[in-house]
Formats: sequence, C-alpha cells, structure tokens
Amino acid sequence: MEMSDYETAYSYFDSGISFLRKKHWQEHYALSLKLYSLAAKCALTNGDHTSLKLLTAEVVVKAHFFDDKLDVLYFETCALAYSSRLAESIEKGLDILSKLGIEVQETNVEARVQEMKGLLSSHTDDEILNSKQMTDPTMIIAMKFLGKLEIGMMHLMPKSVPYVTFKIIQLSLTHGMSPVSPLGFAYYASYLAKQGNINEGYHYVKLALSLLDKVGSRENAGEVIFVCTQVKSYVEPLQAALEYHHEGYAAAMASGDSSQAVINLLALNSSSFFAGANLQRIQEQCGITIQLCEERKMVIFMVQAQQFQRSSSKLIGTGEEPKHSSEGRDILASNSSVLRSYHYHTAYVSFIFRSYDDTIESIEKYFALQENTWGNLFLAHAVHAFHTGLISFWVARKSKEQRWYQRGNQSKLALRRWAESSQWTFENKWYLLEAEESFCNNDVEAAKTYYEKAITSAKLHKVRRPQQSYCSKCIHIHIVTTLFLTRVASFLILIVCSRRSLGSRVGSVLLFGIGREKANYGAF
Repeated sequence: MEMSDYETAYSYFDSGISFLRKKHWQEHYALSLKLYSLAAKCALTNGDHTSLKLLTAEVVVKAHFFDDKLDVLYFETCALAYSSRLAESIEKGLDILSKLGIEVQETNVEARVQEMKGLLSSHTDDEILNSKQMTDPTMIIAMKFLGKLEIGMMHLMPKSVPYVTFKIIQLSLTHGMSPVSPLGFAYYASYLAKQGNINEGYHYVKLALSLLDKVGSRENAGEVIFVCTQVKSYVEPLQAALEYHHEGYAAAMASGDSSQAVINLLALNSSSFFAGANLQRIQEQCGITIQLCEERKMVIFMVQAQQFQRSSSKLIGTGEEPKHSSEGRDILASNSSVLRSYHYHTAYVSFIFRSYDDTIESIEKYFALQENTWGNLFLAHAVHAFHTGLISFWVARKSKEQRWYQRGNQSKLALRRWAESSQWTFENKWYLLEAEESFCNNDVEAAKTYYEKAITSAKLHKVRRPQQSYCSKCIHIHIVTTLFLTRVASFLILIVCSRRSLGSRVGSVLLFGIGREKANYGAF
C-alpha cells in the first residue's frame, strides 16, 4: 500500500482472510477486523465495489462495537458518493455523525461566519500551526466523515457546505489537528473567496497548505491542493496554477485516494481548456481521466470529464457525442451542479458556431440552475461568467431584451472584481466584456478603446519562463487566442460601423473562423 499498488495489496489481504479459521471473529477478532478493513480500503481504491460491499456487510454483522464498524462504513459512503447515489452517501454520513454525537446544524449562515471569524481571530497562524494533534480515534474517523461531506454537499447541497466547514475547524481547534483539518481551512478559504474576500481567502489557502505539512499526514493532500489551487487561480497566473494539479494528482494516488486524483485530473483538464491548451492534447487528457473513472467506478466524475471531451471534440470538428451509461444519465437528471456544467458546455459550443436558438435554449437552462450550485469558489465561476457575458451581449444585440443586457452587465462586473485580484488572468476578459457592452450601446469608439486595452493587457501579462514547458506553451496559445479574438471583434465593429447591412454576414463568417482557430489555439 505504501507503494500505491492497491491491487497487489488487496490480493494479499484477500489471501490473509482466506487463511483465517472458521471461528476467526471469536478467536482472532483484532486481526480479522484489521484484515477486513484494509481489504475494504483497497477494494474502494481499485473500484471493486462488489468486494467492498461483501467486506462491509461482514464487518457490520461481526464487529463487537459501533466504533469498530466506522472504517468500513466510511469506505461505503465514499463508494456511494462516486455514483448516482450521492444523496444516500450524504444521508448516511450525517446519520453516522449523529450517532457519534456530532450534529451539523444549519442556522443563520452570516451569524456562523461571524462566529467563525471571532473564533479564528483569537488564534494566530503560528498557534494554529503548532496546535496539538488529535488523538481520539473516534473523533479522527468522525472528521473523515465530515471531510467527505464537503465535496458531496458541494454538488447537491451547496448552501450546507459552510456548516460542515465550520464544524471541522471548530473541532480542530477544540480537540487538536487531524489529517482532515487542512481540508477544513481550505474550504473556508474557498468560501471566503466565493463571498468576494479573495485576499482573505488566499491567506487561509496558505495556512491550509502549511498545516498540511504540519499534521504529518498526506491522506487528504490531493483534495486540499485541489481546493487551494482553485482559489490560487484568482490570485496567481492561471498558467502557473496548472502545475499544482499535477502535485495534487500525485499526492492523491500516493495516499490511495483515487477520487481526489481524478478531481485533480478534471481540474487540470478544465484549466488547460480555459488557458488555451492544444485541443488534441486536451482530448487525450480527458480520455485518460475517463478511463481512470471507468476503472474505479467513479461515474459522477466521468460524466464531467465527458463534457470537456465533447466540447473539445466539437471545436476540433470530429463532433463525437459521449456515451452516458444509465447511471450517468441519472446523475445528469439529479445533480444540479453537473447538469449546470452540461448546459454551459452546450451553450458555449452553440455560441461558438453561432447557433442562436440552441444557444438560447441551453443558456436559459444554465441560468435556471444558478441558485442551487457551487457554494465555493472555482475557476469555472470566472470562465462561465466570461462566456455567458459574451453570449448575453450577443443575444441582447439580436433580441433587444433588457434582461440580456443585465446578465451581460453582471458578468462584466464579476470579471472586473476578479481582475482586481489577478490582472494576469482576468483583466483582458473584463475589457472584452466592456467592449461588448459598449458595442451594444452603439458606442463604437469606446468599444474600440476597450478592445485595444484588452490586447495591451494580454501582451503585458505574459508569463515568461526560462524553459519552454507545457505551461509556457499554454501561455503562448492563450495570448494568441486572446489577440485573435480581440482583433476580429475590433475589425467587426469597424465593418458594422461603416456597412451595417454587411456586418451580420461577415460577422458570422468571422466568428465561425474563431471556432476553427480554436481547434488549434484553445478555448479561453
């Protein structure tokens, strides 16, 4: 297991179980419990849910105490969380925590935030980093259940995520730091950033990563790095942040947490897609992610990877449609976060190829799910805001409906706010939306000025590295794509300004050309 070879490890544990005598639960209780628990962990990591179910059932029946069942029950909730039974996983986790005397109470969130800020203000960073270690075995496993609730609720119950986060931090400060404690601080950082406090969130990102080294366990390193990197994307250059997900993937695989390895791969795929990486390369990455999801029975993540694969396929021109299993279709029908992402991708591709009716249909469905998804901050928030802003201003020019102007303006203001924390990634996008809004208002001179500002910002915020790494190539592609988009848009304004009757036709040809260029230069 220390070598991350969980298939071989499982075979050894399985052999050990087979050598046990008939009355081994009575005569060798501790050994039996250890073998079954370790075999269950390996089965989960390997995606062998059938064996996991059998092992769990045996322990639940034979274990003398409830605490002795907790390890396998935890693995069982993990398996449920990766499938279409996420709601059942959350319910089971909350029930087990209740039996352990831990309640996740949902009260006024603003009051809880102030309570948490007050609690943390009484501790310096050094005091937190040098806190005692948690030693109570029951409390340690309870923290693991809380940690698993974070990502599950993020999908189905985003408004409940802060309460779990606060509970993790509260228990950590009271009972000592556990391997889950850095995860609590990472999600707290993400929540603060989502509320607009990017700098404060970034502070807790650095604290969470420092605490990860202090607790002496890398058990949750993959998820901590994933959450922290998403916040870092709003402060540090996006292209530099890509590398952290490689680290997160390696850390997760080393600890046997294949789910967090997959999440880091997904984040790497999406960030590369948005940063302007080569689309053929992204398709290959998505293929690797989907294959790992299939092997480890992680359908919920596979559906998300298929969305990126479909978009890149459409832009390249192959037009391949993903083949969703019945379970995958169930996830699309029941998981608002996954479904919203699906509608975004569909709207984005339709917009690139100027399919007006299809774009309207998909983007309306996307906006309808806005209130029930994503309680924490992810790079996707900014990317979606940028593209929905472009779509909204495009639809506004065609439909003249005020609501589309308002939606475009909301996206523009969001990008402007994020540009304050990271000019590198967001300033040129903000200027592009300013230009689109000016164009909608028939202020061609202002639009031209903002397009030029976007070009200048993209040039100014290039990241230069001594070696031509994968990330630096992404940077070059990102800049080329931005320049291409802005120059085409500026040229289109001049055409429309001088010959309005011809502008629509030329615009359609040029914007289709953008779609073709994206096959070589990327997407964001």
